[in-house]
Amino acid sequence: MKKIYYFVIALIFLLSFRFYSSLFYPILNSDNAVSILMIHYFKLPNDLYFWGQDRMGSLIPLLGQVFFKIFHFSALTSEAITHYLILLLGFFAFASFLKSHFYKIIFAIIWFFPPMRLIDVTQFSFGIHYSLIAIACYLFVNYQKEKIQKNNFFVHLNLLTITTLLIAAIWVSDMALISVFLLLAIQLLYFFKTHKFTFSLFKRLEFYYGLTGCIIGVLFIHYAKYISQNKQDYTTFADFNSMKETTAILWNTIYDFFIFKANEPFTSVYSYFVLLLFGITILLFKKIKFNTTSSKWILFFLLDAVLLFAIIIISKWTFINGVPRRYFTCTYISLSFVILLVLDNLITKTIYLKMIKTILFVTVFIGGIGTIYNIVYIWPKTLTPKVEVVREFEKLGQVGIISEYWNSYITSCPNPDMIKATPNDQSWVRNQLIVEEVFQQPNIYIIKDIWLKTFPDSLNQFGRLLIKDGIEFRMGDCDVCKYKKISTN
Repeated sequence: MKKIYYFVIALIFLLSFRFYSSLFYPILNSDNAVSILMIHYFKLPNDLYFWGQDRMGSLIPLLGQVFFKIFHFSALTSEAITHYLILLLGFFAFASFLKSHFYKIIFAIIWFFPPMRLIDVTQFSFGIHYSLIAIACYLFVNYQKEKIQKNNFFVHLNLLTITTLLIAAIWVSDMALISVFLLLAIQLLYFFKTHKFTFSLFKRLEFYYGLTGCIIGVLFIHYAKYISQNKQDYTTFADFNSMKETTAILWNTIYDFFIFKANEPFTSVYSYFVLLLFGITILLFKKIKFNTTSSKWILFFLLDAVLLFAIIIISKWTFINGVPRRYFTCTYISLSFVILLVLDNLITKTIYLKMIKTILFVTVFIGGIGTIYNIVYIWPKTLTPKVEVVREFEKLGQVGIISEYWNSYITSCPNPDMIKATPNDQSWVRNQLIVEEVFQQPNIYIIKDIWLKTFPDSLNQFGRLLIKDGIEFRMGDCDVCKYKKISTN
């Protein structure tokens, strides 16, 4: 059974890598490309955060240096491998809390093949955030075992690793601050359930690791944000009317799914199955027998899902950004895992359990296959990797490219040594040094898509005058034209 389990997990992992890693993802964009380029240009302390902002810590660009500088993989391949290795470790950490191989496989589909609206589990900081939290949770359990065996070396190693992981999680995602706070609070709560509060707490190793971690974490995050290029306030609460509008936008989105108006047919069907699963879980709650470990993790992930959802709803940043779907990825991960933990602890062995497992499998399968269906038949209607589309620009040789943001960094990421690309000076320029590299290239090309209606005879960019030098042509699924640099500022 174990061999079959590991074979299925390996298959799910490899298929997900084939569809959604940066090497193969058909909807790869310039936000993805920034992480790839950061591996190529990585320099501390400048690159502690995602270029141009004070959030999304650069854990993948940092760890990606192992594959990029030691094994000499491309920045693109280094990002893909690093990203998916972290997701894989996160999966195994989550899976360690599930007894049934069936539920572990279900979580693998949830994790590696999320519904279209929640695909960012595999793309940005959310999956990394929860991978780090899950690994820390696993080490908390392992720490208790090592402490019982009185293995001092591994006790210290566990505490040091947990402390580092929790700091890294907050660095990677500001939302992880809530997860870390809840995790430590629940650990403390369960400690006091078996130990009366005494001043002996202040003699325990955990206290001093926690205190030291808090101090180092605050200093590190403060420093990283202080030197970042673009500081934003994400902590402001929205006013009552904005909260109402945020709730209305979210409700309308959910309603559109249930009436099949969201242009994601499989996700609409998935929504009904999810509703059914919630109902079944609530009805069967009395038939669940929790041990102390299970109840602790159910409480943690349930509170994490609810609290983060509430904070997202009342956040002014959520309202300003139009209530992005990706913000609810945290709730998707936590609630999904809670449901699996609950079902994994069912004591009933009746025919209903087979029915529940069937419904569960159908639910996650529909959600996962729906994403691929959308990519193939709705948008972008191809499985061709985006990097293969933009790799066509390599035919131009050593060039600089200026475009709208979403056509900029993505054109450079397959070969940053050959192709230097930047958004135009009215768009979001994330790295000014690359602008200079663009103008040092022997030839400059303009992409007009999403920016210009036509190619003008002359164009002023970053204080340089560019003159049209040829006829426009189609390349990399974009309209392109060569320009000649006349003057510099």
